[in-house]
Amino acid sequence: MSPHSPTTRKGDPSPPYIPDAGLSYVAQDEKVVSKPADTGSIYRSISWILGFREKYSLLNCFIWGGALLGFCLARSIAMNPSRTASLMPAGEWFWLGGTMYKPNLFIHIYLATFGGLGAVLQFIPAIRRRKVIFHRLNGYGVLTCLSVGNISGAIVAQRAFGGEVNVQAGYLVMALMVISAGTMGLVYVKRDTRCHRKWMLRMVVYFGSAITGRLITLAAACIVTIIGTYYTVWRCDQVLTLLSDPQISFPQCVTSGVNPAHIWVAVQASTRDGPLYRASAMRAVHGMGIWIALLLHVIGVEIYIHKTEAANHVRLNYALEPLDFSADSTSDIHELDKVY
Repeated sequence: MSPHSPTTRKGDPSPPYIPDAGLSYVAQDEKVVSKPADTGSIYRSISWILGFREKYSLLNCFIWGGALLGFCLARSIAMNPSRTASLMPAGEWFWLGGTMYKPNLFIHIYLATFGGLGAVLQFIPAIRRRKVIFHRLNGYGVLTCLSVGNISGAIVAQRAFGGEVNVQAGYLVMALMVISAGTMGLVYVKRDTRCHRKWMLRMVVYFGSAITGRLITLAAACIVTIIGTYYTVWRCDQVLTLLSDPQISFPQCVTSGVNPAHIWVAVQASTRDGPLYRASAMRAVHGMGIWIALLLHVIGVEIYIHKTEAANHVRLNYALEPLDFSADSTSDIHELDKVY
């Protein structure tokens, strides 16, 4: 074999006697091209499209924003007046169908639903940066809907879930927290962008405590059923609307010569029996569920704000400046935020 044969050339990548050596590289390239995109790249692409800069921002938006969006869409069927009564816990329509509570109930359902759906859009960075006018108008709409809706909800709470004092107090405090946080966010909208974001985040998180409260109520109702020693007080005329034969369980309600509106009975809390007893279980624990949910949401949002303080940038014209940005060389920091 000649010393100048291609097989002895130094640095030759493949011997000439392998006819499909070059094809192996083509096949390898085709494998690379046809390789599907991994989950990480898809996640980063969606995060980039929506404008999220932090690694876990899209995940947080998907979990918490998705929960709010799903709850509002699920409860939107209650906006149909013909289905509202059937979607409520047993016995609720007895009071809420009255002249005073029915209008406030529908105001609460409609405005809370629209406000919750609009609130999700407020936390998408791409909308905030590219559609500033829409962001502002939608923000004012969300603030109005949640404020008025929570006021109406506080009125309905006088009879909701039995109208227990702890239920009324829980919903009243929630309404005050939502309205107060929204008002503070409105005050800071042109004064300090950072504070504006914090207060608006608090407002939506406080509003979302109603969802957590319902989840806690469902779990707690099963727990008190297992314990078996919890009762709630019901008025007889309300009980009679839920039982076809009350003579066996509550004979005092059908005693001749008595006014059912003046007689009260104890109903066992149990999710294993009929609608009356399941509603009693919900009544027994709903106030506790609201208060625990409020506590969890207050602590959770403050932890989140503290952990993400470094990512809370201030807007300077069309750029976002970091937390330690000094505006001394340009203008006062409050003047910078006015362009938001």
